[in-house]
Amino acid sequence: MRRLRALLVGLGQIGCGYDADLPFHWDQPRSSPRTLSHARALACHPGYELMAGVDPDPTARERFSRLYRCPAYASLAAWHAAWAGPDPELVVIAVAPQLQPGLVDALLGLAAPRLLLLEKPVAATVEQARALQCRCAEQPGLVVAVNYIRRYLPAVQAWQQRLQAGELGRLLHGQITYGKGLLSNGSHFVNLAEAWLGPLSAGHFLDPGPVCLGFDREASLELVATAHGDAPVLVRSVGAAGLRAGELDLWFEGGRVCWCNNGFAIAAWPRQQALPGDSHAALAPQPVLVPTGLDHYQHEVLEALWEARLQCSLSDGVRTLETLASACVDHS
Repeated sequence: MRRLRALLVGLGQIGCGYDADLPFHWDQPRSSPRTLSHARALACHPGYELMAGVDPDPTARERFSRLYRCPAYASLAAWHAAWAGPDPELVVIAVAPQLQPGLVDALLGLAAPRLLLLEKPVAATVEQARALQCRCAEQPGLVVAVNYIRRYLPAVQAWQQRLQAGELGRLLHGQITYGKGLLSNGSHFVNLAEAWLGPLSAGHFLDPGPVCLGFDREASLELVATAHGDAPVLVRSVGAAGLRAGELDLWFEGGRVCWCNNGFAIAAWPRQQALPGDSHAALAPQPVLVPTGLDHYQHEVLEALWEARLQCSLSDGVRTLETLASACVDHS
C-alpha cells in the first residue's frame, strides 16, 4: 500500500491529546481503544506516514515526539527550514479557528500538499472563511476537507441516503441542543442537519446568549429547512448552565430520527399503522438503535480521505458558517 506523507500542525487535544494515554499499534486501525486525535489516526492507518508535527508549545511537541517518534517544530517556518524531504501530501491543521486561515496561507507559501484537512469551524468569521476559500482555490489540484467528524461515519452516511430519498417523508420540525459555543460545538450539529435535510436558512433569532471561548456565543436561534417547506429547526444552547451537549432530533411525517446526545447511536422511531378507529398513528414504542462507531471517528475521517470520498468539503464548512452568521446578523 502506498503511504501518503502527512504533516500535523497543532498538537493540542484534537491534534494529539485526547487519546495520548491509550495504547496502540502502528499501522493497525482500531488498535487503540479509541481513535480520537489526528496523531493517533495517522499512526494507526497504514495508508499514511506521519512525518512531523508543528506547535509553539514545547510541552506539546515533547509529548508528540515521545509518542510518535517524529520530530516536532515550533513553527511552519522552522519545519520548512529543517525539513530536507519531499513535501507532505496531506497536511492536517488542528488549531483555533481564528488562527487557521493565517496558517493555511503560510503553509501554501512554503509547500504544495495535495490534500488539506482543516478543523471546524474553518474560521472565526465568514469573511475569514471566504478569504481562506479563495487562497486554497489558488493552489491547483488542492483538495480541502473539513473535520466535521459525524459526516464521515458510515451510519450517518446511510441515514443521509435514506432521508434524501424521502424514506420518512417531509420534515415537521427539529431541534438542535448544544453547549460550549455555537461555532465551536453547535456548528457540528447544524452541519449534520444540512447533510441530512439539505440547505438551511435563517429564521427567527431568539437569544444571543453569553460570550463563550472569547470569540463564540451560546446563542439560540431558529433555522428553516428549505427543502421541507421551511420546516423549523430550533437551535438552543444549554451552555450558559456550564453544560456541553450535542443532539439533533428530527420529526418527519414517517417517523423520528435522533443523533442522541451521547453520540454512540442514532435512534429511529418509525411510524406505525393507526389502530382501527383511531385518526392518528403512533411511533414505535422503542427506537431502532444504529451504532455510530464514534469511538474511532478520526480513523473514519482518514479512511474516507484515503478512498477519495470527500464527505465534508471546504465549501460545506463555509456554508455552515454562512448559515449561522446569517441567522445571527445584527445580534452580536
